[in-house]
Amino acid sequence: MQKREFVYQARAGRVVFGPGSLQHLEREVLQLGSERALILCSPEQKETGEAIAARLGARAAAVFDRAVMHVPLELAKEARALARELNADCAIAVGGGSTIGLGKAIALESDLPILAVPTTYAGSEMTPIYGITDAGLKKTGTDLRVLPKTVIYDADLTMSLPVALSVTSGINAMPMPLKRSTRATRTP
Repeated sequence: MQKREFVYQARAGRVVFGPGSLQHLEREVLQLGSERALILCSPEQKETGEAIAARLGARAAAVFDRAVMHVPLELAKEARALARELNADCAIAVGGGSTIGLGKAIALESDLPILAVPTTYAGSEMTPIYGITDAGLKKTGTDLRVLPKTVIYDADLTMSLPVALSVTSGINAMPMPLKRSTRATRTP
């Protein structure tokens, strides 16, 4: 068996960890120097996204509940335009890799800081790796602009995750070598 080695360079970031840590959401938005957050989620996480908006009250600009796998470029442009229109000064990505990926796609072309609230174990919230799909071609790359500024890990948010998704998400989170290059792959 061939020995595989790699080096992972950790990036400094703010992590808020523990059951019930979502209670610190408003404090963390303010810590970013932000006043109005665009909440991102998938259609399946709409209820959670709306609960986060309710928790933030007037600090919630809107809920954008259309995150999907392989972040389509047009969807990222639409979410970015909505953030501008609403004068949002940060985005809260609540959910799994698809939602955090959408947040990263927004951050890649704007100055919006991302606050990630993962509900799976995939680990995307801790990497500067992004992926955007345009015309069926997925482009991935590494850029520090897409790394969420703050991550809130609230174990209570993972309790309703189905067992099969927990296993898949956990396996996906296992470390692997990071590449610095940008690459493109076809998506189904």
